Amino acid sequence: MYKIYSGSTGSGKSFKLKKEYQKLASKIGSEEILLFLNSARSVSQFREEINLEMVGNLNVYTYFGFVNQQLNKNWPAVERKYSGENEIIEPTFMNIETSHFLMSNYVAKYREEKAYFRNIKARPVQIAVQLIDNLNLAAFNMLNFEELRQRLISWTQNDEERREYAEQSIRIMKTFRKFSLNYRLFDYSAAVTLFNQYLLSDSEYLNNLNNSYSYLLVDDLEKLVPAGQSLIKTLTENRLKGIFTFNESGGFNRFFGGNPAAAKKKFFNSEAAIIQLKANYTSSSASVELAEQIKKVVQEREKNTLKSKLLLAEIDSELRGEMLIKVAKEIITLLKKGTKADQIAVISPNIDKVLSFSLEQILEKNGYQLSNFNRSKRLIDIPFARALLILYLFYCGKTNIVGISSLQQALSLLLELDPLRSYILAEEIAASGMNLIDLDQSNLRGKINFHSAEKYDYLRDWLQDKKENKLEIEDFFQLVFSELLAPLNPSEEDVFACRQMIESVARFHQAVENFHQEKDDLSERYINMIYEGTLAAETLFKGQEKDKGVILASPYRFLFSPELKGVDYLFLLDISSNEWMQSIAKELVNPYIYTDQWKKQAAWDDKIDQQIRLNQLSDFLISLIYKVKKGIYVADSFLNSSGREQEGPLYRWFDVRGE
Repeated sequence: MYKIYSGSTGSGKSFKLKKEYQKLASKIGSEEILLFLNSARSVSQFREEINLEMVGNLNVYTYFGFVNQQLNKNWPAVERKYSGENEIIEPTFMNIETSHFLMSNYVAKYREEKAYFRNIKARPVQIAVQLIDNLNLAAFNMLNFEELRQRLISWTQNDEERREYAEQSIRIMKTFRKFSLNYRLFDYSAAVTLFNQYLLSDSEYLNNLNNSYSYLLVDDLEKLVPAGQSLIKTLTENRLKGIFTFNESGGFNRFFGGNPAAAKKKFFNSEAAIIQLKANYTSSSASVELAEQIKKVVQEREKNTLKSKLLLAEIDSELRGEMLIKVAKEIITLLKKGTKADQIAVISPNIDKVLSFSLEQILEKNGYQLSNFNRSKRLIDIPFARALLILYLFYCGKTNIVGISSLQQALSLLLELDPLRSYILAEEIAASGMNLIDLDQSNLRGKINFHSAEKYDYLRDWLQDKKENKLEIEDFFQLVFSELLAPLNPSEEDVFACRQMIESVARFHQAVENFHQEKDDLSERYINMIYEGTLAAETLFKGQEKDKGVILASPYRFLFSPELKGVDYLFLLDISSNEWMQSIAKELVNPYIYTDQWKKQAAWDDKIDQQIRLNQLSDFLISLIYKVKKGIYVADSFLNSSGREQEGPLYRWFDVRGE
C-alpha cells in the first residue's frame, strides 16, 4: 500500500513529501527511509535544508546515484554472476565526459576508416551524444540490445540512407558496449542494465534491500525513468510503505527518458491512496482556468485562442532587437514600481547571445542585474579553473592553443594585475613565442609594478622547478591549486570548479588508460576536449546560486531548477518561434521508439511527431503558468535575430488584446 500526492506544479507536493520525511525520520530515524529525488541538485539542496534533531545517515539519491551505489556495494556478487569467476575486476563508473570521449573516438575511427555517416555534418562528439542517448533510453526502458536494434531499424521505415545510418550506429554502439563490459567501464546505460539483470533478479538481494528500510519516498514519480518506476513498484510490492508525488503536467522531460503515462498506469490503481492537492502556492486563481484552456487549444484544438486576465500585455515588433528593448523597458517599469528582481522571469526557447547581452546591458545601465540560468558553465569560463589550464599548458610546453585573452585573464588573477598591465605582459609573452619572459630584459618590471613583478618571478621560477619533476596532470593541478590559487581567496564556485577538474581528469585517466597507452596523449586529449567546449568542459555544479537578478532561462531550465519556486511576472519571448515545438527526434535517436506506446503502434509519422510536440508544449506552458502569481507578458517579433520570418503556431493561440 502506498499514497500519492497528486497535483499541478506549485501545489505543495514536494513540501508535503519533505514534511512526511521529517515526521518519519523523527519517529523511526532517517536510516529507515529511502528517498529518491529527480536530480543531483535536488539531492544536494535537500541535504542542506533538511532539519533533523537526530544524527543519522541520509539515504537520499537520484535513481542513477542509487544504482551506482548498489553496484559498488554488491560488485563481487555481480561479477561472479556476470563472468562466472571469483576473480574480481574492480568496476569504474564513467562520468559524462569519459563516456563521450570513448564513443566519439569510435565514431571518428569508423568515419575515417569506413566512411560512416557520410552526409551527416555533425562532429564526432555530437554523433556520440546521440548514440549514447540510444543506449541510455533502451536501458531506461529495460530493453536489451537486440530490442534496441529492432526498434532503431524499424524507425527508419525503409528509407535506405536512414537504415544505413541506423546499422552503422548499431555497430559502433555494440563495439562501445563490448569494450565497456570487458574493461568494467560502466556508463549510465551499462550500470542500469547490470543492476536490473544481476541484482533485481536476485531474491536474496531484494530481501536484504527490503529489510534495510521501512519507507520509500519518491518525489516527481512522473520524471522517473521506467526502470526506476519498476524498482519502486518491486520494493512496494514486497514490504516497503510508499509515499510518492506526481505532477499531472510534469511530462516535459520525455526526451530524457521520463514517462508520465507509464507511471500513471503502474501506480494509479487500487493499491494507491491518492490525495489530490487542489490549492496552488506559486500561481493565481486564474492559472487553473488558463491551464484548462491550454489543454483545449494546444492539445485538443477545441478552441482557437487563449484568453485570461493573467495575460497582461503583448509586446510586438517587426525586429527582434526592438522587441527586446521594449521587454527590458517593461521589466524596468515593474522594478521601479517595487517588484523584486527575482520575481520576474524571462522565458525563451532559445537563450542566445543577442537575448542575454541585450537584456543584461539595458538592466545594468539602470542599476539592475540579470541572472542567466542558461549561461554555460564551461571550465575555461571560470577564472581559477582557466588558470589551472593555462599553467599546465606552460608546464608541458603546449602553449600553441593559448590565446592572448585567456593568458591576460590568468595573469590578472595570478599576479593581481589590472587588465591594462596584464594585457601588456600577455602581449610580450605571446611575442616571445608564448615563453615566460625575463622582465628586466623586456623592461617591463617598472611598467607592471614591483609587487606584481615579484609574483611573476616567483611564478616563473615555480614552473621551472616543477618541470624538473615529471608530474601527472592531476598531480600538477593539485599543486597549482594548493600553492598558487588557494592563497588568492577563491569563491565557492572557484573551489568547486577546480575540485571538479582535478577529480574529472583523474577519473578520465583511470577510465581510458586501457584505451590509449600514452598518458601524455590522454592529457592532451582531455585539454583539447575542454577547449572544444564539449561535455568534457562542463562542470557539475550543485546548482546556480539564486542571486537577486531578473531570471533568464529556457522553459526546461526554469522548471527543472529546484531553487526557482515561482515568480510574480513571467515574460514569454519569441512566441512565434518554431523552437517552442522542437521535435524529440534527431537524426540518429528518437526517445519515442523506446516507449510502450511505440510497442503498440510501431510507427512514426508526422502526425505522431506533431502530437508529441503539442503535448510537450502544453506541459511546458501549463507548468510555467502554475509558477506565476500576478501576470504574463507575451513578446514576439516578425523576424528573428537572423532576419528570418517566424511562423510558429503559438503566436496565433494567444489573444492578449481580446480582439
